[in-house]
Amino acid sequence: MKNIILRSNAYDLYAFINYILYKRINNDTVHGKKILDCGAGGPMPPLALFHQLGFDTCGIDTSDEQLNKAAQYCKENKIDLHLQKADMRNMPFENASFDYVYEQQSMCHLTKKDTARAIAEMYRVLKKGGLCFLGLISTDTFPLMGREKEPGEFHSGENEEDEVVHSAFDDSEAERYLENWEIIRKDKKVTSMREYWKNVPLEEWMEIHDYMSEIYNRDQWQSLYDDRLSSVAYAHMYFILRKN
Repeated sequence: MKNIILRSNAYDLYAFINYILYKRINNDTVHGKKILDCGAGGPMPPLALFHQLGFDTCGIDTSDEQLNKAAQYCKENKIDLHLQKADMRNMPFENASFDYVYEQQSMCHLTKKDTARAIAEMYRVLKKGGLCFLGLISTDTFPLMGREKEPGEFHSGENEEDEVVHSAFDDSEAERYLENWEIIRKDKKVTSMREYWKNVPLEEWMEIHDYMSEIYNRDQWQSLYDDRLSSVAYAHMYFILRKN
């Protein structure tokens, strides 16, 4: 199998991998190699890198489309990552089944109530002393697009069938969701996405106003267009956690 290079939005997962390997070298972590990916589908599954490093892999995803893409990758590379359709909010695994568990750019699409359920499930299926990696959108993100149906929950889409949810947390709120864990590492990454926003025409910028109308009137929103590169940002908090 060829060497695995993760996509740019998964770079922070490398920090988790390095931390695990460092702890294993120093015999300062759980002894097993069983790892679970919550949201494991897609054309370049990060689990493939863990497989290449000798981990016993398992992954779940709710999307048939994404699982099919991952299955095609596995077929082309002649590997079995042990993927199945399942929901991170209600995992089909026994307590303390895994040494490591992580999610990457999946949990951000849950409501806050479901985020809490998913984090509790990660805790449940992890062995004592096991390590977890997860990420949450920060309220430092701008613009947070979608209609804010509940505090920090932004819903976009024409109807329920194609609705997309993004939940955003401030720093203290995020840590309250993780109060049962030992926080080993916390990083906040802010990405400007300048190339994307530089090419957004005024007409498209004004379409975003539909989601921002409770904060800005149309003239105020339009006035931000010329200086948009200094204000737009995508902020994400990444955590490495240990189950106590």
